[in-house]
Amino acid sequence: MEPMHVHPIEIPTPFPVGPVNVYLFGGDPLTLVDAGPKTGDALAALETGFARAGHRVEDVRRIVLTHGHVDHAGLARTLVERSGAEVYIHPADLPKVGDTAAYYRAMRRFLESAGVPEAPVQGLQERARIMQRMRDPLRDVRTLQEGDEIEMGGRRFRVLHCPGHSIGHICLHDGKRMLVAGDVLLGDISPNPLIEFDVSGARIPTLPQYLATLRRLQDLPMEVALPGHGGPIAAPAARAAETVAHHQARKAEIAALLRNGPRTLADLTLTLFGNLDELNVVLAISEVVGHLDLLVMEGAAAVETRNGILHYARTA
Repeated sequence: MEPMHVHPIEIPTPFPVGPVNVYLFGGDPLTLVDAGPKTGDALAALETGFARAGHRVEDVRRIVLTHGHVDHAGLARTLVERSGAEVYIHPADLPKVGDTAAYYRAMRRFLESAGVPEAPVQGLQERARIMQRMRDPLRDVRTLQEGDEIEMGGRRFRVLHCPGHSIGHICLHDGKRMLVAGDVLLGDISPNPLIEFDVSGARIPTLPQYLATLRRLQDLPMEVALPGHGGPIAAPAARAAETVAHHQARKAEIAALLRNGPRTLADLTLTLFGNLDELNVVLAISEVVGHLDLLVMEGAAAVETRNGILHYARTA
């Protein structure tokens, strides 16, 4: 197998998760996997990383986005305008790099149905404005789907559609040794299967999809995973198994909270995480509702709407 020509670049973000990793793959075409948020610090770090690899930002010809979250995709249009690079993403994540207004409308409705107090719901609008400043909508985006193959760094990678953290998340696998994992596998924390909505505004259960992705990765031949945050993961299949076990334990913890009668999503989230701001309430609600989805699918819990608010209860 040809030696790999890949240059990791750590990009600062203003988010609690900390820096994001992007990966510059040498060869022709020069390819960047993920791009970081649109901030001055992020662009400066990216330019420095390119220079250390012997390139300029203007040299990049292809940008592959593992998913459309702003910490991975926000700078992409800036790079396109400077380099003329082509951008690739899974079609299911195209809305995340375009007009996100529909998402925030759907999220507001869902938080209200979860029983979240008005203050963090109102704060979501300000959060949306902040996020908009860290991204520019993309135009003329190309798509990558399950089974597509691309050449990067002297090796051929296969595209794996790995939904869960994001509905259109992809990983890139060289067939034997390496997985470019994005946010599907992280070494120190468990990725959050974030709340998603379909085109009608209905919520998509993401944690069941994510567990299916993790079980798929457990069976994948690989020695190392390059994650979106943190250092390389030396035993990716074992880390995938650990993450599945984490979610099974959290599911049992949430099931136990239902033993004394029906609870709202907001109530369960407050019990587990305490009071949260508008950013962290979305992360926490995503965590709780995902495990409730599993319990409902397994017949261990049921959900009903009372006066517009979702209530979850254990089944007999």
